[in-house]
Amino acid sequence: MGVLLFTIPTERRITFMNIREIEYITIPVSNLEVSLRFYHEVFDLRIVDLPNGDKGADLRKQFLDFHVEDKVEHPTSFGLIAHDSMKDIKAHLINYFVDIVSEPTEKTEVRRNVNSITILDPDKNRIEVNEFR
Repeated sequence: MGVLLFTIPTERRITFMNIREIEYITIPVSNLEVSLRFYHEVFDLRIVDLPNGDKGADLRKQFLDFHVEDKVEHPTSFGLIAHDSMKDIKAHLINYFVDIVSEPTEKTEVRRNVNSITILDPDKNRIEVNEFR
C-alpha cells in the first residue's frame, strides 16, 4: 500500500478564508404575513426590507431571510440566544400559544452550558431558544 501524493500547481498559492460569522439564514415560509407577525411578536424582532426584495428579521449582526414557498416541504432548524431566564422564556411562549416541542433541557453546547427549549414556527421550522449559563 503506497502513499497518495499530489502536487499543487506552482501558479496557485495556498490561502485560507477567515470566516467567523453567519450573515443570514433563509427560512422557508408559506404565508409571509403570518411568519412576519410570529417572528416580530414572539421574538420581538424588527422586520426589515432586504436589498433582494425579501422581508427579513433583524438580529443585529445577522438576519433571517424569509423565503416564500407554496408549501414548506423542507423546514429548517436553527438556534437563537435569549438574554432572559428560561422561566420567563417559557412563560412568554405559552402566552403566545407557541408549539413547544421539547421542554427546557440543560445541556452542554460547543462553547458553554445552556438551558434550551425547542419550538416550532407556523411552518414547522424548528427553533431552539437558548439561555446561556
